[in-house]
Amino acid sequence: MSGELNTIISFQAADEHFAFDALIVRHILELGKITRIPNVPDYILGMINLHGIILPVADFRMMIGAEVVNRTKDTSIIVISPNNQTDSYLGLVVDIVNEVVPVQTKQIQPTIIEGNLGMVDSFDGTIYTNGLFIHLVNIDALAKKIEDEK
Repeated sequence: MSGELNTIISFQAADEHFAFDALIVRHILELGKITRIPNVPDYILGMINLHGIILPVADFRMMIGAEVVNRTKDTSIIVISPNNQTDSYLGLVVDIVNEVVPVQTKQIQPTIIEGNLGMVDSFDGTIYTNGLFIHLVNIDALAKKIEDEK
């Protein structure tokens, strides 16, 4: 993330607050039918058809090593395009999408995470806003881990 002002989309998974750079978020969808795919890692829930594009959908909770819980009406799929590619998409199921937040670069501090967050271990930083710490997920690093596990 560079520049003076960035925009992030914040979300929750397992009572933790995370965010993606808004520039890589392509869609936010209600959780619908996901078609299973055989012989994939457990965190890959399956695939969906989004306007004629078939894309894999992963469970962000499972990716951070959290317990899987029942979905609610707030459960959503955030469709992102890793590496800022317009022809490569990935859907991530999250507990709730919170808000779009403008962030100045100087607000972004180094992330200090204690404990294991599973596959999500690379962050672009952490911000503190409205009494919450929000960890900015490095989606390129996460996409590389997913690709390496296939």
